[in-house]
Parts: sequence; C-alpha cells; structure tokens
Amino acid sequence: MAKTKTKTKNKFWRICISAVGAALILMGVINLLLFIFGTTAAVNVTTRRYGGADDGKPSNQRYEWYLDYTFTDDEGIVRQGHTTRRGSDTAVTIDKQVYYFAFAPFIHTLESDATPGFSQPLYIALGVLLIVVMNRKKKPVKRKPIKSPAELTDYDDSVEEQFHNDN
Repeated sequence: MAKTKTKTKNKFWRICISAVGAALILMGVINLLLFIFGTTAAVNVTTRRYGGADDGKPSNQRYEWYLDYTFTDDEGIVRQGHTTRRGSDTAVTIDKQVYYFAFAPFIHTLESDATPGFSQPLYIALGVLLIVVMNRKKKPVKRKPIKSPAELTDYDDSVEEQFHNDN
C-alpha cells in the first residue's frame, strides 16, 4: 500500500511540475507571437504604489507599483489588464502601447513584456527543462552477472578472491 501512495504522489508532482513547464513555454511563445503578429493600441494606465520600500534595491526599484490599464480593441470594446512593476519613490515607467491578438483581444500584454528580450527564451528553456527532467525515463541499471564457480565451499576470503579474479 505504501508503494501505491508513493507512485501516486510521484505522478501528482510530475504532472504539476510538467504543467508549470508548459505554462512557462506558453508565456514565452505568446509574448513573442504578440510582438510579431499582434495588433497595437494606445493604452491608458493608472498606477498606485504598494507596500513599503525595499532598501536593498537601487533607488529606481525600491517600490512595487500596481499598473491597471485599459485599451480599446478594433471592435470598439474597452479591455482592461493589470500588472506590477518596480519603480522609484514617486514614479514608475509606463508603457504607451499594448499588444493584443485581433482574433482574441483578451490575450494582451504591455509593450515592454512583448518586446523580444532575454525573458522569452529563458521562459521557454526553463519550461522545456522542467518537462524533460520530470518525464525522463529511468534507465535500467546495467549489472554484470557474477559467475559462481563450483569450487566455493565456504564463505571466507575465497568468495572475495574469486570476485577480484573475475574483474
């Protein structure tokens, strides 16, 4: 019964970590596709600072800022989104455009997230790594058969001597 619980638990974690890997791949690919094939629109952003200062960061990244944004898609429907950014005591960098798919405007991101950079390949590589590591087949251990000679009559040093002579 203990082995069944262990197998079930291992399968559960394998599925969970593989799902995280798939989500990372999806995030990286969608952001790249939004930049290449997405439609742009002007964005209206409202900001508010959240929490206290993180004194271990540089002065332009000490505070966490919430950015709520709205944009109007091609059909005239107002869409909204939310993200967070690091900023200084009084201001945060705000994007001027949003990228979205014309066929699915609910999939959108701000310009700085869609612009190709280091993060998209990193997300994709990390996702692939998680999936590969979690779903890798265990290689069977190759064991060399031990030849048992008929002359062994007792278990003293003769077994060890025979083992070392075979190898």
